[in-house]
Order: sequence, then C-alpha cells, then structure tokens
Amino acid sequence: MVSKMNYSFSVRLVTALALLPFAQAAKEVFAHFIVGNARFYDLPDWQDDIRLAQKASIDGFVLNIASQDESNANSLANAFRAANAVNFKLFFSFDYNAQAPWSKDAVTALINRWADERSYFKPDNTYRPLVSTFEGPDYAEDWRDIEDKTNCLFIPDWSSLGAANAVTKAGGVVDGLFSYAAWPKGPSAMTTEMDEQYRTALKGRPYIMPVAGWFYTNLPSWNKNWLWKGDELWDTRWQQIIEFQPEFVEILTWNDYGESHYIGPVREKSLGLFRSANAPLNYAENMPHDGWRKLLPYYIQQYKQGSKGQSTKRIPTTVVKTLTTIVTAPAPSPTSTVFRAAEQVTQQDFAVPEEAVVAYYRINPAKACYNGNTTGNDPKYQEVYAPDGLLQDNIFFTALLAEPADISVSIGGKDQKATFSKTPQNGRAGIYSGKVLFTNSMGDVVVSVTRTLEDGTTQLIAQAKGGPAITTECVGGMVNWNSAVISS
Repeated sequence: MVSKMNYSFSVRLVTALALLPFAQAAKEVFAHFIVGNARFYDLPDWQDDIRLAQKASIDGFVLNIASQDESNANSLANAFRAANAVNFKLFFSFDYNAQAPWSKDAVTALINRWADERSYFKPDNTYRPLVSTFEGPDYAEDWRDIEDKTNCLFIPDWSSLGAANAVTKAGGVVDGLFSYAAWPKGPSAMTTEMDEQYRTALKGRPYIMPVAGWFYTNLPSWNKNWLWKGDELWDTRWQQIIEFQPEFVEILTWNDYGESHYIGPVREKSLGLFRSANAPLNYAENMPHDGWRKLLPYYIQQYKQGSKGQSTKRIPTTVVKTLTTIVTAPAPSPTSTVFRAAEQVTQQDFAVPEEAVVAYYRINPAKACYNGNTTGNDPKYQEVYAPDGLLQDNIFFTALLAEPADISVSIGGKDQKATFSKTPQNGRAGIYSGKVLFTNSMGDVVVSVTRTLEDGTTQLIAQAKGGPAITTECVGGMVNWNSAVISS
C-alpha cells in the first residue's frame, strides 16, 4: 500500500492549482455544532437535528470536539451514522481552548479514522477532507505533519492572530481561514471590514465567513459574563453574506447554549453546562431560537445563486410608498435608536414559496432588574459598555413576502403601532423588516402580517406567537440578556 506520506506532496500540488477557481467550486453553508453538548444524545437525537438542519437548507455540521471529552467516540459514531444515511455533510473543528490543546497524533488519528466516511466533507476540486479548529495557533507547526499524514484541507479559526498573521503562521501552513468575528464591536452595526481583511490576506484561497444571531454568556466558572450587540444582526449579516459571496458560510452556532447563539432546538439533556459552570440563571431554558431557521432557505438560496447588490439604500424621507403600502419610520424615543429614514433593500427576484414572519426580543426590559454585572463587550480585550448600551428594548421583526403587506405587533393584547422600516427596492417580493419599542408593555407577543384584498377584506398572511411573555419579573432577580425567537 502506498502511504499518504508518499503521495501527499503531489496531491497537494494539484490541489493548490485547484484552489485557484475555488470561488466557483464551493458555496456550502454549515452550522457549528458543539459535540460536548450532545454527550447525552442518542441516535434519534442526531437524526432529528440533521433533519431540522436539512429542512433549513443547511449543508452540514462543523463538529467542534474537545481533546479530553470521553463522549467523543460515541457521539461521532452516531453523528456519522445519521449523516451517512441522508447525505448530510460533516467535518471536524478541533477545539484547542475548551479543555486542553490537541496532540498532533490524536488529531491525525481522528481524521484518518473518519475522513473516508461518505458524509465527511471534501470540497469540490480538492478531494481532501476539510479540517478546521477553534484557535490553537501556538500549535501551528503540528499541522505540517498532520497535513502530510492525512492530506487534509486545513482552514482553521485563528482569529486571535488576525488575518494577516494567521495566513503566514508556520510558514503559511493554512489552505484558507475561518473567522469567528460574527458580532459587531460596541454599539455600531455589523460591517464586512473584518471579512475584507481576510479576503485580502488570503489572496484567493477559501474563506469561511461567520454569521450569528446573538451573543450572551454568564458562566462564572469559565470567567465569562458579557454580551455583544445582536439587535438586527441576523438579517443584516445574511445580506452581507449574499453581497460578499464567500466560498463557505458557517453559522454560529447550532447548539452553543452557553453563549446564546444557538439556532437548533433547546434540549434539556444538553443544558448541564449551566450547572457545571455555576451560571446564576439558566438563560437558554424556555428561550427558543428555532425561528431563526425559518428564513434560512431564502437566505441560503440567495447566497448560492450569487446575488449581488444587497446593499441598503437610504431614502431622504421618512415615508416611502411601495405600491399600495405606506412604510413609515417609527418616531424617535430617548431609549431606542430608530431608523431616521425608511430604507429600501435591493434583492434578487425570488419566487416566494411561503410568506413568513420571524420576530425576536428579550423578555426583560433592560432596567427591570439587576443587570448581573454583565458587560457589553468582552472586558479582557474590548472597550466596555453597559449592556443596555448595546441592546435595545425592542421587538425586531422580519417578513419574507411576495408583495407588500402590513405588520402589527401586540404585547399583552395591546397594539404597538408597528410598521416596516426596510422594504425590498423592487417594492414587491423579498425581505421586509422593522422594530418596535417594548419597554413599557408587558405580556405575550404576537406579530401578524396582513394584506388588504381588492374587495376590502383583510387577509392574515402569517403570524408569529407562542414565545415567552415580556415581564419585569426576572428569574433569580437578574435580567436575562438572551433573546427569544418566534416565527410563523
């Protein structure tokens, strides 16, 4: 048998040439999956998660594995068994921070054990198993041997180094890079500035672009207690992905409950970290994020079709007429930063198979209770803000519509006078979004989309409800800075 060591140089040379047209060959969307949070999963749990991911048009999971997790063997066996059966893709992300750094022998053994599975992801034109990391740049030299012995395509997350330094580490051992910078810094809106830095540094090599909907963590045993701005982030970031057109997209995450950026189901058997990390409250319990999957088929199709021109166009007026619907920006308030002008968003023509609405909100007003000493931004390396300096007391809503319609939001049965403040530039099919203040309103949240028909009757198009109520009663006397997500 010819060893991988003997033929890896020639294969890597061919692959280096194949990477040149990578942007035309790729286009896959993955969700980051914390394997340690699935230690109590059985096979049906894996099958159900994969079914839900495929329904949302997600191509696969990035399996984040810690070096000393004794549940890895059973979890990986179930994951690959479930994925192999339905043509769902998987690849490894070796977590160098969770417990202890990985040894290169352990990494090599795991890749060689699983890379030949039908579901292990090998990007087009490379025939090499993709492998990533969460950090670990101090062990960059190990990857020269690992690559020789596994023929892997190495695309790590070395965000701590920055793009320019990561791409040259260990003599340029990487084949591409993944960035974990999915959240804005401070109160400013998310931009693609960091993504541009990666694209410049990589010079045509593949880039995995991150997207997330939220971030809040309060795990004292791990010295974590901060949040990043999540207001309007999910839709904004997907519009940026559609415009930026990276080779790959990685959703952060499917099931990281401790950092509140999960889009998968909340399974009670996966919430043990709140006890083991001495969390002052279980801020993921009864806080569903499933609604963020609702519009993923639309976003992912737009991304894979290569649509451009998704940038927002500001209109120098607060009223925009789109066909028969008037869209008015909400009035300013001292506690809520609102759109100063209505906005229109350019979107590729799209046949809407199902009109839908998604909404998300925090369940406690920012001043309702003790803030938990949570900071806005990570105090270890960022300027610190008060948490309510980054998060607004608003309900945010997004609708996918075939044509204009009206939006209403009620809290505790009281109408909140909501309107869409962003609309598609074509005035018809696409994403409509807006927000409404909730500080002084308590109760169940219901978001409804209606349309007035030619005969004057009103038709209910889509409705999101059933989430936790907004309340000033805080679990443990602390504001829960996590978000609840509802959808039609």
